[in-house]
Amino acid sequence: MKNVLELFRAVAGRVKPPVCIALGPPWPVANLADEIGLEVTCFQLDLHQADRVRECLAEVGAEAEVVAKPDLWDLEPKFETVLFPASAHADRELKIDIIEQAHHVLKPGGTLISLSEYEKDNQFARWQKKIFGKCGESPASENGMAFWSTKGEDHKRRRHEASFHAKLAEGQPMQFLSRPGTFSYGRFDNGSRAMIDVVQVHGGDSVLDLGCGNGAVGCLLAAKAGPNGRVTFIDSNLRALALAEHNAKANEVSQPTFVAATRLEGLEKKSFDAIVANPPYYAKSDITRLFVEGAKQLLKRGGRYYIVTKMPTAVVPMIFETFGDCSVIENRGYSVVMAGAS
Repeated sequence: MKNVLELFRAVAGRVKPPVCIALGPPWPVANLADEIGLEVTCFQLDLHQADRVRECLAEVGAEAEVVAKPDLWDLEPKFETVLFPASAHADRELKIDIIEQAHHVLKPGGTLISLSEYEKDNQFARWQKKIFGKCGESPASENGMAFWSTKGEDHKRRRHEASFHAKLAEGQPMQFLSRPGTFSYGRFDNGSRAMIDVVQVHGGDSVLDLGCGNGAVGCLLAAKAGPNGRVTFIDSNLRALALAEHNAKANEVSQPTFVAATRLEGLEKKSFDAIVANPPYYAKSDITRLFVEGAKQLLKRGGRYYIVTKMPTAVVPMIFETFGDCSVIENRGYSVVMAGAS
């Protein structure tokens, strides 16, 4: 976020501790925490983002508590101020969800302050009025706009979520729950669909859903692995992992395991027959590299690795470098890259 401190200073007089900074990119969060001073809690959904916030806090010399949880309202309702530095690229549904959940962690009379990168933002005022009743706003400026609302009476929690169905070609449809801030909100991702078309999973296999999101892929492949199979779901996003657990239970996945990790820690080496991965192709390549290099160590001899991508020219060299060989199937506009462990 550009000029976040200049925008914050226009409303700094409305900030009272204790303060929760809800989401936001690591560097702006660290700078805001440094500007505010004492009694700051930085909330993130993702363990990796939480670690980056800690690193940035250390670099600017600021002290703040950093917590990662599936929901903002998992925090104690002790805050006088919730500060929401909303990036322009942040998902609309996630913005609305954070505004809703901020209401439930504020003390009565507490204030939500949203910082928008847009010079003329016509959305936040409408969203905050719907939940808080009233909303003040700063004048439009090149730094963006700030919006503030005061908590009045409590209201019931309103969960923002969406369900969708997906199925294997030969299987029964399954229903999946999704929530804002997780991969492929409200739908089954087309890349995942392209991948499961070609993944080979046999009865009794041990399967790893690497970067599982809401767990849809792992649940569908569990039907192939059967009652004697085992599926492990791993993700750094705690909201995603909570959804994977919900969806695995709802779809009667047998023997599921759930792992929250940033670097694939907590997984036993050479313990999986099949590993599937669908990393965001627009993200930094180090995520894809982690998914490739880490997978090889986790596969059993003869195990199968599958990764789906829109950028095969970037991914295939990583596969060759790590596994020594691979094959590629074009399906539904995606490249499914396959490799094996010798």
